[in-house]
Amino acid sequence: MSKQMNSIIWNMTRKCNFRCEYCYFPHDNTPVTETLPVEKITDFLDGTGKEWVVGLTGGEPFIYPGFVDICLALTQNHHIGVDTNLSVSSKVRDFAERVDPARVEDLYVALHIEERERVKGVPSFIENANLLQDKGFKVIVNYVVHPNLEERFHTDREYFASHGIQITPRPFRGKFEGTRYPEGYGERAQAIFADHPEQGKKIAFNFHGVPCSAGRTLLRMEPDGTVFRCPGDKTVLGNVMDKVELYEGHPPCIKGRCPCRGFDHVQLTPAQEALVDGVQYAVVGDNRASADAFGRAMAAEPAHPCAENNLGVLAWRNGDKDGAIRHFETALASRPERSVYSENLSAARKGDPFDPEICLDVNPVKSK
Repeated sequence: MSKQMNSIIWNMTRKCNFRCEYCYFPHDNTPVTETLPVEKITDFLDGTGKEWVVGLTGGEPFIYPGFVDICLALTQNHHIGVDTNLSVSSKVRDFAERVDPARVEDLYVALHIEERERVKGVPSFIENANLLQDKGFKVIVNYVVHPNLEERFHTDREYFASHGIQITPRPFRGKFEGTRYPEGYGERAQAIFADHPEQGKKIAFNFHGVPCSAGRTLLRMEPDGTVFRCPGDKTVLGNVMDKVELYEGHPPCIKGRCPCRGFDHVQLTPAQEALVDGVQYAVVGDNRASADAFGRAMAAEPAHPCAENNLGVLAWRNGDKDGAIRHFETALASRPERSVYSENLSAARKGDPFDPEICLDVNPVKSK
């Protein structure tokens, strides 16, 4: 998405017909009963005088009652994007026949290969994805490279490519068997993500204190119509069933974790932009590009503690223990309350193998 695009993320339902082990939602495949009248949503969107991209997500949007009719109503004056597992074949076919591809930004499709194999749904997935591509829709198939799937990822990518489907690897975020990811990929990251450096930005940055237009150009809507400033900031702006009042200007972010690609809406300094770039490349294992970006951040804002820490991470990866310790010490001296710096320094001094944690604090002063 481009900068300052007006985006509303509609979390239609938390129910889903899949039960992926790494999903943070509880599995619930019962019928969706909490629904919203689409005319209330279109009235709100039209009333702003702006064109919006409505991100339809869940749960699984295609199990929502009347989903295709909702898409038709929304795309009269606006665009949509859809997060889906593409498993409800009858509705996928209906969507492909009735919805104009020009009004759809993309379908962001989760492969979830183990779950798909469990339900014997690989052939139908290939058929559905190819149908949508043939109709002119932009289909982005993402593959969460969970540690359990890392060994088979390349084989799966080749298999689906042979059926006309390109797979985009997505970093697993979290802990697995005591190892933190995406740091846990280590040197293997580049072999997985080399062709997709943009995946490094799918990280929950800390934009606390940074000016942001969320609440005006970015919104989140709950299943009952409640509108929040964004997925991270649950400040209530109203409800589409009644009234919603949008923010003005760029109030600073108040959260310490941004789960919504907020860099499309924040106002970053050159140092902060360089830091984001550096993290992006560090996550996907491009250490040279990452070091260059962190160097730019340090040039624009000397002694930026997060950039210092992250240069320490890269030094450690390159086998430069003393250099890593120096960077971690400098970061900790600037921000002694930040546990990430002290933990990295302590582990580096011990000298045992470990994966130092990447710092995501974009604002060196106001971040938590």
